[in-house]
Amino acid sequence: MNIDKVLEEYSGVSIAIVGDNKNYLKSYVENLVYKITNNDMQRYYIIDQENIKIDDIRQIQDFLSFSVESGKKIVVLFDAEKMLPEAENSILKTLEEPPKYALIILVTTSWNSLYPTIRSRLQKFVLNFPKNKIKELKDFIQKKLYLEFPEEFEKIKNKDFVEEKITEQLGVNTYYTFYIKMKEALEDSKALNMLVMELLEVKNFKILKAIAKVALWICEEYNLNYTIAREFSKIASSKVSNYNYELTYYYILLSLKDAIKKNKV
Repeated sequence: MNIDKVLEEYSGVSIAIVGDNKNYLKSYVENLVYKITNNDMQRYYIIDQENIKIDDIRQIQDFLSFSVESGKKIVVLFDAEKMLPEAENSILKTLEEPPKYALIILVTTSWNSLYPTIRSRLQKFVLNFPKNKIKELKDFIQKKLYLEFPEEFEKIKNKDFVEEKITEQLGVNTYYTFYIKMKEALEDSKALNMLVMELLEVKNFKILKAIAKVALWICEEYNLNYTIAREFSKIASSKVSNYNYELTYYYILLSLKDAIKKNKV
């Protein structure tokens, strides 16, 4: 049975949806949940955050404590492997005996990171990224954008991009803008300084992490050494926001520029 039918027809059970691409899983499951519940916020509860705590589980239990007039309730925990130990212990009984009117979904790219006691209470379904579509994309940046925004395939395939002013909204156009401006900055010092100044106007942690991610893409594109990629990866995956933004932006761009120059020698 495919995932669509599972979410449409199942209730009174707890399931796990396991895949190999976090962004694809999130986009697919989220859109399907909205469709099934007709965007009725009384019928779905979604947790999507860095760490899932015991208070989050208590909120789920409160949400499931009463039924709705029609249809079922759906609970989704994205990145379920990020449940803290006390949260995992707290959710065990709920997973084992969910209300008949409810479907509980744990979404993860790391099935084996869940406690065995959690896994034993779940029906497992696999939803892997449809990599065959990548063959339709020719450019390096198209492939990277598709992996980041799988729901935007047609836009990416048609190169329907618009360079945008940098804001806190991070969409496919924003990532494309980062890529283009960073490539320009690597060729021209004036463009580099202008990009840093534009980024500082927003000074947002999510944007800093996105810039580090695009820097990783460029490392791959130019086949740069592992050491510099590892440093960018630390920034892209960081949970701590106390960076000196100006220095970090300059570090990323100047390090890229220097590494590419050395790579050409």
